[in-house]
Amino acid sequence: MDNDTRTRCIMEFYEIYPLSRKLVFDTFDQKKYHVTRTQQIVLLSLSVSGQLNMSQLASKINTSNEQATRAVAQLVEMGFVQREHQEGNRRVVNIKLTPQAEDFMKKMKAEIHDELLRRFSNVSDEDMSKLYDALVQVSAVLKQVTDI
Repeated sequence: MDNDTRTRCIMEFYEIYPLSRKLVFDTFDQKKYHVTRTQQIVLLSLSVSGQLNMSQLASKINTSNEQATRAVAQLVEMGFVQREHQEGNRRVVNIKLTPQAEDFMKKMKAEIHDELLRRFSNVSDEDMSKLYDALVQVSAVLKQVTDI
C-alpha cells in the first residue's frame, strides 16, 4: 500500500473521530448527569477495562497523569471510583469503579445503546451489516498501531 492510501485513511479518521465521539457523548450530555467529558471517558474506560493503574488509565484516555489523577480524585469524591494500592508496591495505585458507578454505567450504556438504536433505525440492514464489518476491521487495525 502506498502512502497516498495511508494519507486518505488518516483523513477519514479526522472525519470519523468527532462523529463517533458525538454519538456516544451526546447521550451523556442529554441526561445532565453533571459528569465532565474527561470523567465520562474515565468511567467508560474503566467499565471496559476493569481495573487500571493511573499510568495505564492516562495512556488509555490519552492524557497526562496529572489530568487523569484530577479526574479520578473528583470521581472518588462522587463515590464512582475507588483507589487501591498494589500489594508489594504501594506506589502503584489501581483504579476501579465502585458498585455505584457500575450501576450508573450499566444504566448509561443502556441509554446510549437505546439512543444509538434510535439514531440508526433508518439505516438499512445491509448498510448496518457493512458498517459492522468495517468497524471490526478498523478496530483490528487500530489495535495493531496503538499500545493500549
